Amino acid sequence: MRYLITLRLTPADRSLEHAQSMLEPLGLGVDAQYGLVMISPKRSLFVVRVEGDINEEALTALPEVVGVHGDPKIAPIGKRHEDNKGD
Repeated sequence: MRYLITLRLTPADRSLEHAQSMLEPLGLGVDAQYGLVMISPKRSLFVVRVEGDINEEALTALPEVVGVHGDPKIAPIGKRHEDNKGD
């Protein structure tokens, strides 16, 4: 399953590589294409997308982890509507 993990990072630790070094030993694959996304500059909060099974106890033991949220895949249902071409 995919998750978004919110991290509070110091200026020295604000890198995807640092997030990977924290989370990959827990069996979580960090999505490098998603990257490390800043969500609150004032509070030094960032988000990464991961895949894998969450071990809540191990994850919440990391002081940088602020929150864990599901990241469900969002896609349209049914046929795609085309623009009216006769207008």
